[in-house]
Amino acid sequence: MRSKWVVLLIPFVALVALGFYRPAAPEPRALSLSIVFGSEINGYITPCGCSKPMVGGIPRRATLLKQLAEKHTLLKLENGDLTKAAGRQDELKAEALIEMLNAMGYDALNLGKYDFQLGMDYLRALQAQFKGAMLCGNVQEGGNPAFDAYTLVEKLHLNRPVRVLIAGLISEKYADAIRQRNPHLSIIPAAQKLDALRSQIESMGDLRVLLFYGAAQEATQLAQAHPYFHLIVYAGGGDGPLPTKQVGQTRLVFAGNDAKFVGIAHLNENAPYEIARVEHIRLTEDFKDDEHALALKLGYLARVEAEDLLAMVPRRPTVNGDTFAGSRAACPATRKTTASGSAPPTRKPCRRLSTKNTTKTPNASCAMWSGWSSRAASRACRRRPPSKMSAARAATVPPASMCKTPKSIGWARRASSRA
Repeated sequence: MRSKWVVLLIPFVALVALGFYRPAAPEPRALSLSIVFGSEINGYITPCGCSKPMVGGIPRRATLLKQLAEKHTLLKLENGDLTKAAGRQDELKAEALIEMLNAMGYDALNLGKYDFQLGMDYLRALQAQFKGAMLCGNVQEGGNPAFDAYTLVEKLHLNRPVRVLIAGLISEKYADAIRQRNPHLSIIPAAQKLDALRSQIESMGDLRVLLFYGAAQEATQLAQAHPYFHLIVYAGGGDGPLPTKQVGQTRLVFAGNDAKFVGIAHLNENAPYEIARVEHIRLTEDFKDDEHALALKLGYLARVEAEDLLAMVPRRPTVNGDTFAGSRAACPATRKTTASGSAPPTRKPCRRLSTKNTTKTPNASCAMWSGWSSRAASRACRRRPPSKMSAARAATVPPASMCKTPKSIGWARRASSRA
């Protein structure tokens, strides 16, 4: 009888033991730490459509970062000028870009001169929305720093914790531009601010990065005076990346503006840490748009359309009383292109305005039609190259005969650049 109960209890005990068993957690993959950096998005959520190949865009950047995250631990940094702060549309863009930076997991954002043109109240709202650290430590408000000068984050590098100090400053050369919109603000020279912070930050963290909204020459001077930084990201270098400059242990880097490139600084394996190499990746059409970033862009476009911002754009009249977008200075080149019978270079990009759902955005229309008369803008949208026509003839064709395809041409003829 006892043996019978023993036989029955053995499976029960085994099941109980299995219930308490927990397999050991697998060792996390040893990913190396890389620093992703950029400067001056300038409102380019997606490419403007005026070049081939189409380069840049935040949805493509989001795709690239997901690919990089499979092989690297990422520290994500942005340096200044979310937009050009030219009006209500750029306010909406700034909000959308903050949402996109949040979705991509950005750790810090340093402010630039155009960001301050949004006004402090608006910046405070963006700061509350941003999940990372919003920095610009040498801007003073009422005698106190308007924003933090630095933040400290911890990342894993080959399964070892690495503390990274990120500082953010702006050049004092932009003091007048900042005070024009915010007269109550003052700017301490960047070198003076770093002198005051030096005792706190020169030994803080295993790796130190400075986001500096200023030119390469100023960044070089800061690197010479404060050699404890491993990486300085500067601004104002132009359209594309510039060669990396080495000053002592400090790498000075710039990845270009308008969100066309992404800079990546890779860390060496063992402490003491340093930047082993830097690369720049061009965001070509090979990178598909990230779906979530695209959804955020569509939300932004819906707000632009709901506020009917295109209808508020001032018009500039042509000689015959019609309206067009862009500068009069470019009209001679337009007439020359029209007279030669060559296909206007904007024909393909203008079709993209319709396919990318940007037909109601003032920025898109102004960029696309800059310098083109209404006649030339219409011809740019034709499905076939225009036939040869004299300049005199091109100037006298009445608006009624203008091309009406694609559907965007109805509003494109009426749009114009800001006065």
